[in-house]
Amino acid sequence: MSEMFYPLLFEPSLHVKVWGGRQLADRLGKRLPTDEPYGEAWEIFWRNHVANGAQRGKLLGQLIQEQPLALTGRAEANAEFPLLIKFIDAQEWLSVQVHPDDARAAELEGEPRGKTECWYIVEAAPDAQIIYGFSQPTDVETFRRAIAEGRARDYLQFVPVQAGDFIFVPAGTLHAIGAGVLLYELQQTSDTTYRVYDWDRLGLDGKPRPLHLEKALRCTHFEVAPAAKVPYQEREIASGVRHAQLIDGQYFRLERFRLAPSAEWRFAQTGRAQLLSVLQGDLILRAEGASEPLKLQRGVSVFVPACLSFSVHAQPEQLSELLIAAEAG
Repeated sequence: MSEMFYPLLFEPSLHVKVWGGRQLADRLGKRLPTDEPYGEAWEIFWRNHVANGAQRGKLLGQLIQEQPLALTGRAEANAEFPLLIKFIDAQEWLSVQVHPDDARAAELEGEPRGKTECWYIVEAAPDAQIIYGFSQPTDVETFRRAIAEGRARDYLQFVPVQAGDFIFVPAGTLHAIGAGVLLYELQQTSDTTYRVYDWDRLGLDGKPRPLHLEKALRCTHFEVAPAAKVPYQEREIASGVRHAQLIDGQYFRLERFRLAPSAEWRFAQTGRAQLLSVLQGDLILRAEGASEPLKLQRGVSVFVPACLSFSVHAQPEQLSELLIAAEAG
């Protein structure tokens, strides 16, 4: 096996946020360099540095440019891998916001893609909520007036969430993550966010964070009471291994696996890179041709090149849970 082709670990990109906290460290084992409130850990991102093996220190995007077919399953040498995986720790409400779709992102920002995303709730406080769409009929002018008059909340749909919930957030959906939520996010690679309302708070610099109302209103879908939670079914696919297909959509697919103590499961090549994130328990990952297995703890994500098959092995006396993401197609 070439030195290039092995499962890649990364140094996560850590982001301080006014609404963040310490759960990325306390619950997921991240090393936070300061005492500031950290809200996001970008786990797999084309600008992340490799943290293991012969390619240590290189950017994921650099490796994809060098060997696109083996790494991603696509022949195009585009460094900007189109998926981004992150963990989010929300200790306060995030802003009420919306993301553009591909067409609006090109029109408004000159960006190559918009931002459709999905969330898997890892942990949630008993009273945790999200905002998802509208609670009553409205339109651009009515909602603009409500914002100006301080009545925006009257039009927002608040949805309770708990661990294990899966939420699909297509571009154009007005949304916000509430306090007490720790989640996994899979999204298109984009950071274009239009804030509509920010709870009348100040940012970390002591100033109000900017809003982007007019752009947001051009992107927003005014659906009333859209279903936030996506139902899914889990089934046993082998002894001690349970599987659920969370989404298989236009941009990405996402699956959940739960392994009983000492259970194992083998993943065949799929023609695409497979992005694995551990949510519970320790796992051993053995990749085709690799001399050394990887021990993966809770909160760790790994990029498995498209050219590799691999297996995961749960530890004795431990239940394990993992998510596997990949590009669509």
